[in-house]
Amino acid sequence: MAQSMADEIRTKEAGAREIVVQAKSEAARIVAGARTAAEQSVKEARQKSHRYFRDQVKAAEAEAEAKAASAVASGRDETEAFYNGNKSRTASVTDWLIKEVMSTYGNS
Repeated sequence: MAQSMADEIRTKEAGAREIVVQAKSEAARIVAGARTAAEQSVKEARQKSHRYFRDQVKAAEAEAEAKAASAVASGRDETEAFYNGNKSRTASVTDWLIKEVMSTYGNS
């Protein structure tokens, strides 16, 4: 009976060791899967972040370009208005400038 009891204990210990080995193996598999999932999640978050900031930069560039075009058009309109407003003075200034140059340097 003692021999059969010792054999039964050995059998149960071997079964327990097998269960522990399987549990460790399963735990390692679960940890590896969790690590892979976490790495994938981090990768996706980085990609989303990159995409988001790239889109924000594109939107800011488009807005800046529109404002720049508006500023250029406004400046062009102001310049044209200034030119047209002072066009009549150009002839008199030109005549005065020619008279000054001719009086200073003569007809040579």
